[in-house]
Amino acid sequence: MKKKIQFITQAKGGAGKSLLTFILAEKYQDAIILDLDDANRTTSKQLAYRNPTLIPFLDPTTQRIDRGTFMELFRSISTVDHELFIADLGASLSEQLPKFFVCNDLEATVKLLSDNNIQLQLVCVIGGANIFNATMSYLVELVTSVQGCIEIIAAYNGMFPCTTSQQDVLSDYVAKHKIPLIPFDLSPDKNDRAMRNIEMVLREGQGLSKVSPFITVYFDKSIKNLKL
Repeated sequence: MKKKIQFITQAKGGAGKSLLTFILAEKYQDAIILDLDDANRTTSKQLAYRNPTLIPFLDPTTQRIDRGTFMELFRSISTVDHELFIADLGASLSEQLPKFFVCNDLEATVKLLSDNNIQLQLVCVIGGANIFNATMSYLVELVTSVQGCIEIIAAYNGMFPCTTSQQDVLSDYVAKHKIPLIPFDLSPDKNDRAMRNIEMVLREGQGLSKVSPFITVYFDKSIKNLKL
């Protein structure tokens, strides 16, 4: 059985990693959810009803990715009878991911995954406005670190819309590096009441099946239209 693991990554905090993880978890009800965020455990709170697996990846002394833990994760995945694994990396682990690929044997890592029929997909969250420079810089660092050996997808968070010039920069970059650009967003209705309802769903950690359809409407289109 071929396995896919999606690393939801971005070193800029608050860019929308955990929100995207929530949308993906609602879209793929059979996926195994992993929380690799050593700091905030946001996914564990927002998706409590899915019992996310907590995996501390950072060495507490060096604050770098522990290679043994990294490889053990993939070994464990190769033995589990599931096809899709969704992992929220959090900002601190995301920051270390490009450094991990640069400092370790990338070719051997990719071969190991291939030999065990595992597809690793790095889903890098991008936003416009005041988070554009930080999120874009991280995407560039990530792309440089994997040298085309690992699939990268840019997930554009419409909650932070790009200016025209930002959109041009992003479009040119992903086209040049052949990176799919996939948008995600919540309801176009972004008034205070809508945002409070959305925050309530995320805060309570019970998923959409436990709330009123008048509230799930804020998520339904996003889940249906997400091309991930």
